[in-house]
Amino acid sequence: MNKFIASALIAAATFAAAPSFAGDNISGEVGYVPQVSSAKSSLTREAVRAEYLQAERNGTLPEVGEGADIGAVATAKSNLTRDAVRAEAVYAVRHGQQLGGEV
Repeated sequence: MNKFIASALIAAATFAAAPSFAGDNISGEVGYVPQVSSAKSSLTREAVRAEYLQAERNGTLPEVGEGADIGAVATAKSNLTRDAVRAEAVYAVRHGQQLGGEV
């Protein structure tokens, strides 16, 4: 019985001390609000928007969000039309070069 009480006290002490390990790190806890930077920018809203639109036109915006990890697939460009790709897929399935499926 004494071992059970000792184990319960150790477990209770561990759970009580757990929040103190979080420190200033982002812990994912509900209600966490990160510090807001007070740095002032030298650019105007219009200048930032113009830079963004220029990067968008040049294709130099970084890939972010879902699907950003697909790498070369996202940047691969094709000169084939949709019909040409479909015709190639149908040919490949009919000639055993690709597993069958809906084409």
